[in-house]
Amino acid sequence: MPERLVVTRLYTLERVLCLTRPGDGGAAGIPAVLTIPRGGHPREPRLVLLGDRGLPAASRLGPPAVVDCHVVASRGTTADRWDLADVLVDRPARVPVGLADRLAGRLHRHPGAGVAVAARPGGHLAVTRDGAAVTMRGSPGTGEVWDPNCGSFLYCWSAAGLAVAELARALLLVGRYTARGTGPGSLETAGRVEVTAVAATRRRLAS
Repeated sequence: MPERLVVTRLYTLERVLCLTRPGDGGAAGIPAVLTIPRGGHPREPRLVLLGDRGLPAASRLGPPAVVDCHVVASRGTTADRWDLADVLVDRPARVPVGLADRLAGRLHRHPGAGVAVAARPGGHLAVTRDGAAVTMRGSPGTGEVWDPNCGSFLYCWSAAGLAVAELARALLLVGRYTARGTGPGSLETAGRVEVTAVAATRRRLAS
């Protein structure tokens, strides 16, 4: 799908979230990413829900700290749609050399976008409007949730005023949130994502 509207919600967890293995119910639950800090900021876990489904279930988590709605445009979308997009998904890169500069160039040419991301061998690379660049490598099993949503996760994280580079100092668990059991619900974990900060682009991109 070349263009889509994505709703993201970021929660500050005040109660323990149960972690479970995926069941046999298929793709049930809300795509989600749980960040567990290992130093750096923020110091508390955060849960990001991706998509507008499952709103009644998410009420168990309390009010979200941040709610964001943004447009994701993939390569193949017409130029005017790229101008309106918040997240740009570029064509996959066979060779990662020069990819960060290419993505920074996309943001420079489309000043309304905040994140540019592309698949690369072994994962993804993303560049944000503030010039930060990170690589992201998911463990087997994370692709269904993570691959189409990694740019939206970074956009939500930035919209919350959090530094993307700090994700390199956190454990990211990817899966689906469900309201099973009692308390705030549970996260059916599909796997982990490793984030690595790479050399920043040459200059901060204009807003």
